Amino acid sequence: MVALATRTIVVFVAVALAALLLLALVYAARSVLIQLTVAIVLAMAVEPAVQGLERRGYRRGAAVGISFGLVVVLLAVFAYLLLAPLVSESRRLVDDAPNLVQQLTQGNGRLGFLEQRFHVVEKTRQIVDSPKLPGTASRAIGAVGSAVQTGGAILFVAFLTLFVQLGGRQWFDGLVDLAPERERNRLRRVGSGVSNAVGGYVSGNLLISVVAGMVATLVLLATGVPYAVPLGLLVAVFDLIPLVGATIGTVIVGAVALTEGVTTALIVVGAMIVYQQIENHALQQLVYHRTVKLSPLAIAVSVAAGAEVGGVVGALLGIPFAGALKVVARELVAWRRGEDVPA
Repeated sequence: MVALATRTIVVFVAVALAALLLLALVYAARSVLIQLTVAIVLAMAVEPAVQGLERRGYRRGAAVGISFGLVVVLLAVFAYLLLAPLVSESRRLVDDAPNLVQQLTQGNGRLGFLEQRFHVVEKTRQIVDSPKLPGTASRAIGAVGSAVQTGGAILFVAFLTLFVQLGGRQWFDGLVDLAPERERNRLRRVGSGVSNAVGGYVSGNLLISVVAGMVATLVLLATGVPYAVPLGLLVAVFDLIPLVGATIGTVIVGAVALTEGVTTALIVVGAMIVYQQIENHALQQLVYHRTVKLSPLAIAVSVAAGAEVGGVVGALLGIPFAGALKVVARELVAWRRGEDVPA
């Protein structure tokens, strides 16, 4: 009896230590695990396109390469449409900078009111002469470093997505083969359902973002705000981010519209706010209900819970996680009842 009790205690301590070690490893590698999760979600989103190319006779590697190349081309086109006006205006600003500075110092020109009302020239000189400037410079360097780190993380996620696309099916089939033969069809059905839920969320999110970008472009064209198309693209990208993305896009568009006058800016911001309300209370519910098969309450709760747990990344993954959880729960209930859910 004593030996059995001692053995039980040893086993319990060993399991507890192993669990603590596993939790410590997961916490230490949390950033990589988050990036891997994002890569898996992106790979599932692109999987329907890959399967469509495979049905047309392409091998898996060629299908993945074509789909990945198309995404890169689309991103390059987007960057060109967005950055070309920015580079052109930056060059124009550099050429006009001496004249603008002279007018600003004298309180003349379009920006003269800044010197007349707020004395920006004197305040700028005070900041330059202030001993706090080195600290500001160090924060700026830190911001640049963070931007470089973020760019590296995005590139790493892109390559992870490519590798998951190339080997993900083999990994999943290998895991399924480890299960008893009577449960393999159920596991394949779960995998297919989770993939459809994730793909449906991504396609729905892209559709909503395209609509947001089109609305922003039309509003800017109607009010005569410059660079309507690049700004519309920017709104579409920010609209992909739940909770805060649409607000950030509206602030940027409103700031640009302010160059055309306060009235124009108010019209643009008002139109964007009205669209946001329609998107949040009608369009999202309609699209996600059809693509992810979730109720409006489940959509709202999943986004809020994801944002609470993981911030912006959690909010992005909240809806696909809820859709995947629904698929798994349905299969578990069917398994407990001894039923078989058709695909």
